[in-house]
Order: sequence, then structure tokens, then C-alpha cells
Amino acid sequence: MNDIKGLNGSVRDGELLREVIEKTAKYVVENGTNFEDKLKDEPKFSFVIPGDENYELYQQILSRERSSRSLEVGTFEQSNGRGNPEEPYVFSFSNYDENITQRDLEIIKLAAAYCVANENNNYLEKMRDEFRDDELLGFLKPDHALNYTFVQFVNQYKQVKENSLGLPFFEWRKNDYKYEILQRSFQRAEFNVYNEESRAKQDKFRSLQKIQFAAFDWTRFKVVNKVTVPTSDAGDLPAPLDFDKLALKRLEKSEVLNIFDKFEADEAKKGSKSKKRKLRAAGATRLKVGKTTTDTEVKADFRYIKCPITNKLIPEDKFDKHLQVLLADPHYKIEREKFEAKHKLSNLSSTEVYENIKKVAKASSPPI
Repeated sequence: MNDIKGLNGSVRDGELLREVIEKTAKYVVENGTNFEDKLKDEPKFSFVIPGDENYELYQQILSRERSSRSLEVGTFEQSNGRGNPEEPYVFSFSNYDENITQRDLEIIKLAAAYCVANENNNYLEKMRDEFRDDELLGFLKPDHALNYTFVQFVNQYKQVKENSLGLPFFEWRKNDYKYEILQRSFQRAEFNVYNEESRAKQDKFRSLQKIQFAAFDWTRFKVVNKVTVPTSDAGDLPAPLDFDKLALKRLEKSEVLNIFDKFEADEAKKGSKSKKRKLRAAGATRLKVGKTTTDTEVKADFRYIKCPITNKLIPEDKFDKHLQVLLADPHYKIEREKFEAKHKLSNLSSTEVYENIKKVAKASSPPI
């Protein structure tokens, strides 16, 4: 509170009011002037109203807070534009795909080292021919997803074998190699510290932007509509996918990658079960009818008529439809003409022929 004593303006109620004014100024700077408008109705925050005896002191503290805040933001922007230490060197043996399991990575590294050790015998091509059907060594094929990682390790092991590595490697026979190690270690540490500080400043700057965005008075907006998400079907939803597991690249076929195939198989199985259930239910109904009604009673409900054209027994309730189909079917043209000639129906229309055939058939067919 010593820095506030140098400010002009009278203060009432002692140190407590000074602390309230200082905290209020900080909140107004962080949350915007809308926060200040909300305090005007509170009696203990009367110093935010022009004309109050402590208004001048409040304005001075508010100006000081705004200046310090703008200075912090300006310093952050300037620090990103100049004086940035560059990465001293790139690691040669730590750059590889991290979405690989440790077991698969060891297999790839071992195969790469073996190929480089037998490079004179062209062992890589021999391994591709001999293990082309082996799932664990599928990364030897150029079109495999892990072939790029395998090639990276092969190139790195070749550099070690040929002693063609550049920085950060050094000649240990020199007398000053220890100093060179310390110097490079210091450069790496300095670069890491700069990265951490830059990340912290960037996070702070983003948090300030979020605070300024949250300072808007959202209560002044009119609610147009509300959408309620139903929760009744929440229990039927499957478990969410683990994208970390989906991102893993494996030599063997992963169970996680087959989740969609398994889902389709389950759906097909479920569909076949429902069909069997329907067939079983229909069979049960027929058995039940067979038990409750005798064959004589079932046959007694039907009357068959012999068709004069096809000479087949047709149920009476389906005979009309049967005749209509025959009269329109060209395959029974010869039989239909013989029947019309026999019964002298050639001068009648199709409807009259149909009615006459039906009368003749019913009259000549006894009940069966």
C-alpha cells in the first residue's frame, strides 16, 4: 500500500477503502467498463461515480493499472519480434513417429540395424522376398504405413556406420571436446528456457483476450430460441472411441481398427436372429391352428372350381382373379379360342366372355 500514498486525493475510512479502490480498478481493467457500470448502484463503490470525493483517486489508480497492463502486452509482442534464440542443432536420433508401440518400434529398429550390418549382401531385398507374407515384417514393403519410419532408422544407422554425422557430434580426440559439450548443453538449455517463457507469455496473453471477451454484457442480448437435447437415448449410445488408440500404428491387425467391422457383423447377426424369431413365431401359429382345428374343418371352409381353360382346381374366392389373368395372358390364347368356339362366344365382348366362362365353370364344377 506504500505506492498508493503518493497519489493525490483524500481517502476516507483508512486502509480498507484504499484496498477496495485498488482491487476495483484491477477488475475494471480486466473486465471492461461494463463492470464499472454495475458498481454504480452499490453505496460502498460510490467512488466510481463522478463528483465523489474519492473519484479522483480512483481515476489515478485506474490509469496506472491500464498503463501497466498495456506495457505487459507490448513487451510480449516485442519479445516475439526480436532477440529470439534459434535452436542450436537438431537431434538426429529422436525424430520418429510417436504413435508406435514400444514393441513394434523395437522390431523396426532391430530390422533396420540388421539390414545396415549386412548392407553388402543386399539383405534388405532378401528380407522382403523371404518375409513378404509375414505380418510383423510388413513395414519392409514400400507401401506400408510404417515403411517411412523404417527407412529413417536405416539412414541413421548408415550415418553411424559411415561416421558421416555432423552436429551435434564432435571429435572426442580433441582436447577441447569437454568445453564443446558444455557450450552446446548451455545453448540447448537457453533455448528450452526461452521456449517455456514464450509459451507462458502466450498463455497469459490468451487468457487476457478471453477475459476481455467475457467482459461483454451478454444479458443485453435477446434469447431467440432454446434447444433442448433429449437425454432419453443416452443409455443406448455406444462407448466413445479412444482416438489415441486409433492413432497408434501397429504391425499386427489392431482390434480397435476392426470396431466398425464388428459393429456391422453384430447388426447382421441381430437381423438374422430377428428373422428366425419371426419364422418361429409363424410356425408356432400354424401348429396352434393345426391343434385347434381339424383338416376336415379347414377343407370345409373352401370350395374349389375346375377351370375350363387350364383344367386346374382353383379356390372359389380366387377364381375371378384367375379368369381375369387368363383372359389377358397371351400364352392361353389357343385354349381360350377353343373354349369360345365350343360354346359359341366369339361375338361377345371380353367382359361378357368372362361372365359366361364363370357361369359355365360354376355350373359344371361340383363342390370339392
